[in-house]
Amino acid sequence: MEPKGNSTGSRPDQAQPHSGGEQTDGEIKRALVAAEDARAEATAAIRERDAMAAELRSGRGGRWRAEAVSLRAKLEEAETRLARLDAETLEGRLAAAEEPQTKVTALAEELRVANEELQAQGEELARANDALSRVNQELERRVVERTAELAEANAMLRASTDTMPHLVWSSRPGGAWHYANRRWTEYTGQTAEEAAGFGWLDPVHPEDRGPVLEAWRVAVACRELRVEHRLRGRDGSYERFETRGLPLRGRDGSSELWFGTSTNVEQARRGEAALRESEARFRDFAEATADVLWVVDAETRRLEYLSPAFEAVWGVPRAEVMDDLGRWAEMLHPEDRARVLEAFPTTLTGGRVDTEYRIVRPADGQVRWVRDLGFPVRDAKGRVRRVAGLARDVTARKEAEAAQRLLLRELNHRVKNTLASVQSIAAQTARGSEAADFRTAFQARLAALAAAHDLLTRQAWQGVPLAEVVHRTLAPHAGREAGADRVSAKGPGVWLRPEAAIALHLALHELATNAAKYGALSAPGGRVEVMWRTTSPGDLLEVHWRERGGPPVRPPARRGFGSRLLERGLALQFGAKAELSFASEGVEYRLRAPLSAGLGQTG
Repeated sequence: MEPKGNSTGSRPDQAQPHSGGEQTDGEIKRALVAAEDARAEATAAIRERDAMAAELRSGRGGRWRAEAVSLRAKLEEAETRLARLDAETLEGRLAAAEEPQTKVTALAEELRVANEELQAQGEELARANDALSRVNQELERRVVERTAELAEANAMLRASTDTMPHLVWSSRPGGAWHYANRRWTEYTGQTAEEAAGFGWLDPVHPEDRGPVLEAWRVAVACRELRVEHRLRGRDGSYERFETRGLPLRGRDGSSELWFGTSTNVEQARRGEAALRESEARFRDFAEATADVLWVVDAETRRLEYLSPAFEAVWGVPRAEVMDDLGRWAEMLHPEDRARVLEAFPTTLTGGRVDTEYRIVRPADGQVRWVRDLGFPVRDAKGRVRRVAGLARDVTARKEAEAAQRLLLRELNHRVKNTLASVQSIAAQTARGSEAADFRTAFQARLAALAAAHDLLTRQAWQGVPLAEVVHRTLAPHAGREAGADRVSAKGPGVWLRPEAAIALHLALHELATNAAKYGALSAPGGRVEVMWRTTSPGDLLEVHWRERGGPPVRPPARRGFGSRLLERGLALQFGAKAELSFASEGVEYRLRAPLSAGLGQTG
């Protein structure tokens, strides 16, 4: 007889595996869920590890230690949870379930691999922690070294600022000082402590304090301080200083400190004032003088200055040559250009030039003479920086020298002619004369010659009017009687050249002397008429001498010096026709000479 309730015919112990299997399936599911959670946590831990390693490599390890602690806690929790899952129990249970067994095995393998990775990550984190510790130690060592170097640099900076000739200071924005070097104290007598804040304003001249503070206000906005002011020294005197400052920017762009210097510019300003005064005097002189002052830059060879006198001498505006010296060279006389252009470059090597040359004025073509003196202008090192010069118009001097040379040639010629005349007069007078008569006649003729020379000298040997020659020659004879009508002279204006004036004066002297001795002027009531005229169109001069009222005239037994001079001397000298007649009523002399032959010209 079979037991009740076993209608299926199965064994009683076969139901146990069924209920046990249901319980196993539930545990497996829970195990799988726990495994999945562990795997997820492991995966997250791995990701966090990779992220932390990346941060470590990039140098951003600020939260590293905290992250490492958190990660280690997570790993320990994952290991604890994994420890709760007994691998052998899990495998036993999985063995009861044929289908999930493979999954559980794979899961166990994954858990094992994850556990190994977590262990490896822990070891890596430990090594990273050691490396970070070493880095921190190195950083601390470097900070100590840099701090020491910075302290040394600050000490060197202070020492260098103390040795500088400038007054060095540092300040907060707006001008509140917190440092002043030793030079500040040496010059002003104010200590660095006294200068702190705005104490440095005390040595500043009261009239300059406002402008200095205003300059500070502007400097904060424009990022640069530059102001000139007066500063009081230990002796109480004020001198001009130029103060400059710049901000020291921080890494964030802020400006917390200003550094600057105050430099004594009193001597420089005095020098500048003296230079301006000197330049003003130079310009006043250059603009007042008739000489041309010029200055050329030795390097660029361009004119830096040209005085106004240039326009008066060269006849062109200064602007034409200021930018182009070639224009000046074009105005040089062609015959002088090469010589002048070759001479002036020697001044660039330290030489001096003193030369005279001609220029051709473009405006009127006038040729003028210029004396130009060029000399180098050197700097403190002896280098030629500029070439300057003084040009003077010497045309008048050149013309005077030419006239002087001409006069000297003329004088030489006239002296020779005079000596020849004296020699001829002496020889002609000596012929047929007794010794006593020779002396008297010779002296008289020399006096006549001297009178002719005196007459010409008064006219600078440029010639003399014929009327003056006649009047001067006959004046001594006309004055012997109270009536001046004994001698008359009449004729047009004729200008005699020096040679003709001397010859006619000697001729008239011979006629007058003869008339005074033997002719009309030797008797009371006798007269002498001298007339001259020029024929049309003025090429021929006719001179007529006529005596009346004197004793009867007899021709001379022999021809003396006077006759030869009158008849042949003038004829030969001027290509003239001369006629001397001894009519009984009085001596007459006619001379016809061409003016073009050197006798003179009508005036």
